[in-house]
Amino acid sequence: MGSKERIERLKAKVYQDILDAAMTIIKQEGYDALSIRKIADKIEYSTAIIYSYFLNKEAVLIELSREGFSMLMDCMKQKLATVTEPHDRMEAMLMAYLLFATKENELYQLMYQVGTGVADVGEAFPALATFMGLFREEMQGLVKGKPFTEETFRCNYLVCISFVHGLVALNRYYKNIDPAMNDMVLKRAIGGIIHTIELS
Repeated sequence: MGSKERIERLKAKVYQDILDAAMTIIKQEGYDALSIRKIADKIEYSTAIIYSYFLNKEAVLIELSREGFSMLMDCMKQKLATVTEPHDRMEAMLMAYLLFATKENELYQLMYQVGTGVADVGEAFPALATFMGLFREEMQGLVKGKPFTEETFRCNYLVCISFVHGLVALNRYYKNIDPAMNDMVLKRAIGGIIHTIELS
């Protein structure tokens, strides 16, 4: 391996180390506690090195959110890989969404907290467009060739997202909810959501 390749690999490692350290701090101390100084102390680098990779704390948070959307997409696609029937695919996708949101709770919260401070979420998070595209594709499979307008899609998309957000919030509040209860609630809601989409 040449010196140029070694330098690029080292840069990539430091970049990822910064993000990993930031996520660890967020999990341990909360989103508001993050600072460039704390990241530098965590990985034993100077703040100048951190600033050579990221303009400020907000840039770190935005990149973590981008990674979060990519991870969520991977999780959903993995679930969909073995499912073919449209109803089952929608259920599998929303189940994967809920699983990610509860398993990666701090990252999931961050993804949507950071979005509130961004002028254009579509521009800031390109994976969000892919995420919405996946929902559009699966919903179109449910309407069986009927016209499916952008307005209808956005309405049904927001219903899906709102439901998962709500269930995740309840799990943060009621910390003793049995996973089996989550599945039961989700399946009942998905049945209603799918019925609504089919009637769109």
